[in-house]
Amino acid sequence: MFYRKMLTGLAAGLLLCVQASFVSVCAAVPNDTPKDIKHILGFYYGNGENILIRENGGNLELLYRFAQKDKDFSGAIIYPLAKEHFDAYLLNEAGPMSGSEANVRFERDPDGYGISCRVGGHIYSRYFVGRTTGERAKEFRFPEHSAEEWAAMRKEANEAVMPEFLRAGQQAELVDAATVAGLQIDSRYGAADNCFGAPLYSSEKLFVGSEAAQALAKVQQHLAAYGYGLVLWDAYRPWSVSKLANLALPTDKKQLLEDPETKGSAHNTGNAVDVSLYDLASGEQVEMISDFDEPSMRQFASYAGGTSRQRYLRNLLKESMELYGFKGIEMEWWHFDYQPSTNWAHLNVPMP
Repeated sequence: MFYRKMLTGLAAGLLLCVQASFVSVCAAVPNDTPKDIKHILGFYYGNGENILIRENGGNLELLYRFAQKDKDFSGAIIYPLAKEHFDAYLLNEAGPMSGSEANVRFERDPDGYGISCRVGGHIYSRYFVGRTTGERAKEFRFPEHSAEEWAAMRKEANEAVMPEFLRAGQQAELVDAATVAGLQIDSRYGAADNCFGAPLYSSEKLFVGSEAAQALAKVQQHLAAYGYGLVLWDAYRPWSVSKLANLALPTDKKQLLEDPETKGSAHNTGNAVDVSLYDLASGEQVEMISDFDEPSMRQFASYAGGTSRQRYLRNLLKESMELYGFKGIEMEWWHFDYQPSTNWAHLNVPMP
């Protein structure tokens, strides 16, 4: 059986199976993947197993993971798929001692979205995880709060006192992020189009520490050589806003954000940023591997799925940011901390 062989002989490392890896930003930016192909890429499940279909170098690949803890499929076994005709492919399970083939067929809904994948005699159902091209999951939102509830939570957050120990450290001088030449501001928490369904800030202006702002300017200049610029989704967050976000989270979701009372957020220091890319020629934000605050496997910095272009752009962003003093985190490909080894003081300066 196809998957019995996958779980045994292939674990030793067959010739066609390699560990998932990133596309080097030294190469030319990959071409975009046609929409009809994007519509079948993604996560499929069935028979107690999970597979991922991705595009790589113009071809499709099937990624099979052995353990649920491999959240980003970075340790998955990769099987190239040879196209036979529209939505029909051949998987060649070749090894030094044996070899077999399995037909791979995709089924689409009337709108052209892939909804199932048949591998040999096994059927895997599609699970939609986001809102980028080819995905159609609902936008993620926490349970709604009434206007009265928001007013009460804002009052409680504004009256709360930041713990004294969070004030220790080097204090950043906050500057308007719009002063960084070419930086595109898209304040996700300054408007209602975010996972809370309501603005957390009093305006759509964003602020950042002056040293981090200078570093962002260098990143901006670096990216210009590739034809891209930085989009700033979030930056400095007053401690009171972290408190507000914590109050707004459902009881069973409090762990999704740092506890403002015991740890605070790196955003409180003015030296953490959430960023993406835009095209310098058009001014439009590029389609990245996932959207901001998307609670799915695609949020991980090592997520092995998507398209060659999406992985390239994500890695270009990461390498460019890290050239100038920022450090990314594994949980969110868009989040970067400036000089994280520095003990930055947390701030509760109100935003204008």
